[in-house]
Amino acid sequence: MGLISVKDKVILVTGATRGIGRAVAEAYLKEGAIVYGTGSSASSIERISGSGINAMVADVKQPGAVREVIDEIRKEHGILHCLVNNAGISSKTPASSFKEDEMEDIINTNFKGLFRACQAYYKAQKKDGGNIINVASVLGFVGTPLASIYSGTKGAVVQLTRNLAIEWVNSGFRVNAICPGFIETDMTEAMRSRDSILEAALSGIPMKKLGKPEDLAGAAIFLASDASSYMTGQFMIIDGGMTSW
Repeated sequence: MGLISVKDKVILVTGATRGIGRAVAEAYLKEGAIVYGTGSSASSIERISGSGINAMVADVKQPGAVREVIDEIRKEHGILHCLVNNAGISSKTPASSFKEDEMEDIINTNFKGLFRACQAYYKAQKKDGGNIINVASVLGFVGTPLASIYSGTKGAVVQLTRNLAIEWVNSGFRVNAICPGFIETDMTEAMRSRDSILEAALSGIPMKKLGKPEDLAGAAIFLASDASSYMTGQFMIIDGGMTSW
């Protein structure tokens, strides 16, 4: 077994039915991990039926939903080696036009839901230690039009990652984050469908291309493996050089 290995590790990926979450979950599975993936509904988890990923319904907006999944996994395996908080939603609503319900939906999913998952994992594994990987975004560091609330939640995830890493280090927990740039997922579909917007985005990326969900797999495997055992409170930015300008 190599140093960067997740073989036989039990890993939970939230929001694993498509995009980055599915690519990461499939990469773990390919590398020999025991992988659980959540979707927000019974219909959504049908997308990963037969993939080898153990699909479970958990709407992260609902208090207790991820806790129940974690309890089920620990009942089956005795431990959950790694939690990957990937579930998230975005919006293209102008800041001046946000309605209360849409704002609350994004905050409840991207920040409060992620925090609840971290908290549930910590409480379940306090005696065993653990490894948390939060999927944030480069938009937690830089600004862009039409992403005000989304960027705000991702900035909050960045700071939460730092704080939990410090607060929980003496309990044997590591907390790190992956910060993708513009990736070819449902969240960037509107941008990719308009040539002028796509060209503007590409002009700010030194590699002159959008990333693919699979481009996050290497970082996810590294952070879930023992190769990153001395790493906590850190961020792996994968953005084609976007934040290097």
